[in-house]
Amino acid sequence: MLDYIIENKEWLFSGVGVVIVTFILSTLFRSKSQDKKTDSIDVSAIPPQSTPHVKEIKEDTEVEKVAKRFKKTLELMNEGRDYSKFTIPQLAQIMKLHKISELENVFTGQEEPTFDFIEHYSNTFGVNKKWLTEGKSSPYSNDFRIHSDPIGYLSEITELNPEGIYFIRENTDTSAAFILLKLTKWKYVIFDRTWHISDEVGAGGQRQLYSFYKLVKELRDKLRLHTKCWGLTLDKKEFSALLNGNVFPGSHLDNGFSEDPWWDDLTDINHGYPIAENYEKWHGKSFIKAQEIIKWQLAERKAS
Repeated sequence: MLDYIIENKEWLFSGVGVVIVTFILSTLFRSKSQDKKTDSIDVSAIPPQSTPHVKEIKEDTEVEKVAKRFKKTLELMNEGRDYSKFTIPQLAQIMKLHKISELENVFTGQEEPTFDFIEHYSNTFGVNKKWLTEGKSSPYSNDFRIHSDPIGYLSEITELNPEGIYFIRENTDTSAAFILLKLTKWKYVIFDRTWHISDEVGAGGQRQLYSFYKLVKELRDKLRLHTKCWGLTLDKKEFSALLNGNVFPGSHLDNGFSEDPWWDDLTDINHGYPIAENYEKWHGKSFIKAQEIIKWQLAERKAS
């Protein structure tokens, strides 16, 4: 277009030519001005994007917390169970409730349990009441009196008349041990006092070894409860979790339980059993030395 205008100068200075050229130049000028305005937009004038609204997390009410702890007990009871799992209807029947919903509504948080209901549930399933109501302590810890010497628990054991008496040992060099009672398949009692079944003990520990020996002999030989006595050896982590009441005891004793008669072997201090030659291989050198301590304690008592 411009080439044509330049070649036809006469037309350029005619009336029509002036109008057309003026229009072209004004259009070009407006286009350049617009580009310049676009380049100089004040970014600070653009309103910032609004911050997305973060939904406030609502804290559970105390009733909701209690409901979660009720549900947690059922989870713990069924941990490791592939078959014969506990159910809410089954627990309601064990508690002798009139309706399943009495327990189900507590589990779902639809109904607030009374303190009597909480105590009934705790006593029935061996759950720590303080943990259930306040979240303190652990699910299966208890407030049984602690005895320094194992023989001190003899009266509690005979009074509770358990289905099973379990001697739990830790698979370490010091071999800590404690006693666990099975009252029913849904209720257990942990005596959370430990003793070392090894030679790594002082004078008090030596006395307790002898006391442990006396307790086993009393239960097995005098009270004829040998068919109720069992042994179990666990690794350090499992031992600690069970001792501290953080797991349901039945998870170790009901499913695939493998009995370790270390408690019975311990009383064979003169190695009269045909299997005695295996004690060191099965239980370690410290176990043999613990038997020597018991023999020495027996001799001391006979001499005095």
